Amino acid sequence: MQEQQEVTTQKEDPGAVLFGNFINYYQFNTPEERLSVFPSHLWNNWKSQDEKILILDVGCNAGDFTQLFYKFISKYSTRDIYILGIDIDSSLIERASENNAFEKNITYLCLDIMEGNKEKLSDYLAFHNRENFDVTLCLSITMWIHLNHGDDGLKSFLKQLSSLTDILVTEPQPWKCYQTAVRRMTKAKRKFPLFKDLQWRTGVDATINDFLEMECQSKKVFESTETKWKRRIYCYRC
Repeated sequence: MQEQQEVTTQKEDPGAVLFGNFINYYQFNTPEERLSVFPSHLWNNWKSQDEKILILDVGCNAGDFTQLFYKFISKYSTRDIYILGIDIDSSLIERASENNAFEKNITYLCLDIMEGNKEKLSDYLAFHNRENFDVTLCLSITMWIHLNHGDDGLKSFLKQLSSLTDILVTEPQPWKCYQTAVRRMTKAKRKFPLFKDLQWRTGVDATINDFLEMECQSKKVFESTETKWKRRIYCYRC
């Protein structure tokens, strides 16, 4: 129960969140702005010969970008597209489900991917007679995994996603975002206990890229220009 309270309580400062579960996220980082730097050439070349395209959106928040990405990728493929959006915050998943305009194609689940919930992903894949996703979106999530689970937890997370998908899309936060998150939590008299022990620090976004390429045998096939938040979209073939 304590963890659920941590997830949903943001009364003092909506920016002081433990897992990146901002209640008003899309008011300051619109889905359209993020999508504007996405590539257009990767979405019609798949390893799988299945008639479906399966997509996993990790940390989908209230689902605004999930739905926009569904419409975006639909322009590039005649295959049926199915998306599983997951988030640790049940209130955000409830909002996503209530506003889901594509109920036959988009499913939302409250799920902490770091806490032994792999069977739920396996069940979703098995339902579609698949072993892997075609695309996994991991957008501005790595910092929150890192802050809550440390260097080893982030490495495990990246390895897990790489093993689950054909294309992995990341948007790693630079180190200054970590400092901002810690400052907001400190002001709210809360903290990230593992922060002081992190070894991946300055240049963490580049370190994540190197780890994906060297340790996960993933090949970077796209790097965007910077968004207004000074982040880049990276796409990898896994």
